[in-house]
Amino acid sequence: MTHAPSSFRRTRPVLSRGAHSALWTTLACGLGASAFAQQNQVLFSVDYHGPTKSRPDSATGTPISEGDVLAIAPAPVFGPFPAPRTVFNGGQVGIFTYPTCLPTLPGQPCGAELDALSLGNDRRFQPPGPSVEQPRVYYSVDRFAQGNPASVGAPSVRTEGPQRDAAADIYTPVFPLVPPVPPLGTAPSSILVKDGNGRPSSTGAMSPGIGLFEPHSPQPAPAADVGDNIDALHLGPVPGGPSAAIYFSLDAGFPDPNGVPNSNSAQLNGMSPSAVMRTPISGGSAQLYASPQQLGLNPFLDDLDALALAENGVPGYQPSLNPYDWGGGIVTGTDMLLFSVRRGSVLIQSGALDSNFGVRIVPGDILTTPIAGGNGNPAIFIAADALGLAVNRPMGLSDELDAIAIEYSPIHDCNNNGVEDAVDIAQGQSSDSNNNGIPDECEQSYSRYCTCTAALAPCGNTSATTGCLNSTGSGGALDGLGTTSVATDDLEIVASGLPPNVANLLFAGPNPTAVTFGDGVRCVAGPTFRVSLQNATPAGDSNFGPALLNDLCTTYSQCLGIGSTYHYQVWYRNAAAYCTAATHNLTNGLVVTYTP
Repeated sequence: MTHAPSSFRRTRPVLSRGAHSALWTTLACGLGASAFAQQNQVLFSVDYHGPTKSRPDSATGTPISEGDVLAIAPAPVFGPFPAPRTVFNGGQVGIFTYPTCLPTLPGQPCGAELDALSLGNDRRFQPPGPSVEQPRVYYSVDRFAQGNPASVGAPSVRTEGPQRDAAADIYTPVFPLVPPVPPLGTAPSSILVKDGNGRPSSTGAMSPGIGLFEPHSPQPAPAADVGDNIDALHLGPVPGGPSAAIYFSLDAGFPDPNGVPNSNSAQLNGMSPSAVMRTPISGGSAQLYASPQQLGLNPFLDDLDALALAENGVPGYQPSLNPYDWGGGIVTGTDMLLFSVRRGSVLIQSGALDSNFGVRIVPGDILTTPIAGGNGNPAIFIAADALGLAVNRPMGLSDELDAIAIEYSPIHDCNNNGVEDAVDIAQGQSSDSNNNGIPDECEQSYSRYCTCTAALAPCGNTSATTGCLNSTGSGGALDGLGTTSVATDDLEIVASGLPPNVANLLFAGPNPTAVTFGDGVRCVAGPTFRVSLQNATPAGDSNFGPALLNDLCTTYSQCLGIGSTYHYQVWYRNAAAYCTAATHNLTNGLVVTYTP
């Protein structure tokens, strides 16, 4: 190319789209999430079966145990990525047997399994009213979950469960819930908001990941498994001050009807598997907070399996006697304590009826304390049916609810409208053309720059919106099409307003400039990288991409990640005499900031 800038470097052939698909995980690996990607801290634990047990945590290198409270680190969005980091180890949680966990391997229980978790600052549900905004339920299920066949939307428990991908995921109902919600009280529709491994699901959709492994073993594994299971969940900040505490429950020892052994961690620590314990964050031993009797549970034969707690600030536990008597703020009313009960518990096996609706309790129900004057059993607060879970209530069968958290603030809200991104997409409020769980409006981070001003135009061929005018009487324009997602690498760069059929070259670089060059203005400073050479269509258009990131990374080692900014421009032939001796011109520049 005689008139091409001297700093252009020759390109090697662009990799195929298939090769790009294999590479996108590398581009995202180890990169921090952008500001919109992580708005609410996600804390969780894993059970002893999965491969994350014994992985060195990414904060200290200490082997992860089933008693640890974990978080994403360093908060990347799409997998693969490092192991989670430990926020509280099992000893800090108050699990006495924690020291025995450190040398154990996946599939080896060490009597320290954290079964349920809250930091006491879950959001309160409010008495229903015309202007009342209810918080959102987030939840996880176990490895046997299949999802309700009537579920709509994808990905969901229904799409992920049969693929053995559901147990490491976090879901939320698409539509707000106004409890108490009876069986079949709302449309059974929930949507995936956090994926275990951050890779495409069975539907081809993606969602930001949390550093776990999936899918599970083809058959339920009684010991080690190839996939992880979220076993406890909490959203939001870690509270401070002398009253801040970790509230938790440990695992039972009675047999699971599906044949996967429980760890018996509660009994080995001298605790009841149906009690809620409390350990001060500032340090100290675990003490009983809520007894099984207060929750309507058997202290030995029931297992509390999920926990959400809004503590009222008064020392000790003040059980709710009716839904919403917990009031609306600190030091008012009772404590809002919501929970579920594991399959195999006597409450489930005996066909016990709840004290609110008088229906059989199943392992997917979100329960609260017994209603005053009722039968003494826990009350259904949100029925499993409303969460998009598979339920056979007459038989006492249900997908199992493994963890819950109650929050107003979305985990992901890139457009800052107060709505979970996945819900925006599911309800049609946002488009998601690349199917990665992030609204398109958050991933179209590109804009024109360096148009043809009077100060730079070589012969008065100015244009306020494009490159300098060419022999067609218009300027070459450069725009983006698609998204700026690193994960999907689907951005296309489109040149228009070129002379018909002319050779044109897309080049790029990290640095902007604005200098007269040929009949136009050069907008990219050195170093520059030649991306692709094409001929324009008879209409004067050229389309470059997708897989632009892939080409830059494999050809020039310009491996751009989340938050990277790059500059693009198209140089083109313009042999018809116009305003200088040069026979070439350029479009405006396009600056691109890459998103997850």
